[in-house]
Amino acid sequence: MIPYSSILLEIALPVLLMLGLERFAVHFFLRTPRQIAWVRRHSWLHPNAISRARYPMGFVSVVLLHLGYAQLCFLFFTFWMITDITDGDIARKCDLYTEEGATIDPLSDKLMYAPMLIYLAWQGPLNPLLVTLFLIFDIAGQFSRRFISIKSANLFGKAKTFMVVVLLIVVGLEWIYGPLPLLGRSLYPLTAICAGLAFCSTFFKVIPNYWYANILSILNLVCGLAGCWVVLGGGPPVYALGLVFLGQFLDLFDGRAAERWGSTPRGELFDDVADGTSFGLTVGLIVMVSFAKRWLGLLVGGLYLFAVIYRLIRFVVEKRKAGVRGGVASFSGLPSPAGALMVGTTCVLVPSQAAIGIIVIATSLLMISRVPYPHFGRAVLPRIPKIVKVLVLGGFLFLLALGVRRDHYLAPLLISFVADLVYLISPLFSKASGKAA
Repeated sequence: MIPYSSILLEIALPVLLMLGLERFAVHFFLRTPRQIAWVRRHSWLHPNAISRARYPMGFVSVVLLHLGYAQLCFLFFTFWMITDITDGDIARKCDLYTEEGATIDPLSDKLMYAPMLIYLAWQGPLNPLLVTLFLIFDIAGQFSRRFISIKSANLFGKAKTFMVVVLLIVVGLEWIYGPLPLLGRSLYPLTAICAGLAFCSTFFKVIPNYWYANILSILNLVCGLAGCWVVLGGGPPVYALGLVFLGQFLDLFDGRAAERWGSTPRGELFDDVADGTSFGLTVGLIVMVSFAKRWLGLLVGGLYLFAVIYRLIRFVVEKRKAGVRGGVASFSGLPSPAGALMVGTTCVLVPSQAAIGIIVIATSLLMISRVPYPHFGRAVLPRIPKIVKVLVLGGFLFLLALGVRRDHYLAPLLISFVADLVYLISPLFSKASGKAA
């Protein structure tokens, strides 16, 4: 019997208690200028001091695990990883950011998880080859800080650290409580994802900044082409939808990357072609194969594809006509990523072809409508507390790992469908802020 009650009482509750106390302490003791001044006067509370205190803790964690204190190791390691959130908040609230801190903070993270990864690869739970690749990319990324101007971690680096922590949590639970059937096969894909993120983190450090947005768009395009190949090759539509979802994650950041670091003259074209391929063509093919009568699938899928292309062209034309540069806070009409998620999840989840047709047509009409929708990345995400975003993302990735383990994706698909449905009907309850485009 799987000891879920033990996991809840012995692991989950202590971790949540530590995290809750840390969040309370940061918000309660950094509220006033007097409190902030007090923190600034004490060197042991400087973010760099906290980062340096983490240097030996990864090795201490390995010693605890090797001596048989697995649960203590789990909680000890978790406590010191939580301090990575603490030093960042102190640096921001107390204006203690330094260029040295931008280097030693990611170094302290590496010294926390690298010894544990090496030990677990030696003991067998983790694939030694993938761990070796991960460490090579990770060390190269840290070394690259010696000759690049931007020292702080990029988005891929932050995602990499988060995924490594998720991986170690999964391994730790199996180490303490024995094989957990729902988690076993998730270790290999999680390790592979970590290695891929480590490569991207390093790669994006050494190329010119103005290519960041283009590369994200090109990766989105690759996801779309791969999704088309899956559908046309007779593969499960849910795999193609997974590639579309990955493309949406990339698309979430390419606009902000262009605003922050600039882009090439054809950067906007790369973005439009990628969006049209991933969110239009791939999802249109998913719609097509969802109908028993191919002509009907072509008709409905073609209507959806037309709506996406029209939506993208209208957005660019009106944005240029209005002289808007950079991103916008809201859209006129349902954004194509949201439309793709709604249509894709509907085709995979809903068995009724009539219902699929109605939802696809309604979504297509919303995309070409003038209904105002807030920009998810710029207007919605910033309003969500950081800890909520971390917990929700962690829970979603956990369910996704379970889906990979069982090749059954109902839970993450339902979450995506409900979240997108809430966004779709949001104009009924609130007005989009900012200037629509």
